[in-house]
Amino acid sequence: MNRFARLAVVLGILAAVGCGKTESSTAPSKDPAKPNTPRKLSVKAPASQTVTQDRADEMTVSVDRDGFSAPVTIELKNLPKGVTVETKDLTLPADKNSLKVTIKAAPDAPAVVDHVVQVAAKAKSEADVPEVASDFKLTVKSK
Repeated sequence: MNRFARLAVVLGILAAVGCGKTESSTAPSKDPAKPNTPRKLSVKAPASQTVTQDRADEMTVSVDRDGFSAPVTIELKNLPKGVTVETKDLTLPADKNSLKVTIKAAPDAPAVVDHVVQVAAKAKSEADVPEVASDFKLTVKSK
């Protein structure tokens, strides 16, 4: 294999391992000038995240909006026992596309590996744009 092909394979593997999965939802256009351009909401969470008992950790959730600019609310669903969201405001204003979310594991949170958590995103004033969710794996480590 030549050097460029090897480099492409290595970069592809690194991209797949290091990136979370992006999920999207769509709704029909409200713009009469662009009737065939749907509105789209996408959310991306990290592929995996680790937090240690009695500690907090930060992760970034990203959204993309196409065809609208409304604020988007984020919710973390199916957190393991003893893990809470410390970030108080989980709303991305219309001019922001990412949000730092802090999660914390209680001192007695059970250790788990690759617990599937869902990051859900919903456009606040675009009720017909369906909620969209992306999964990530959360590991809680013992102290």
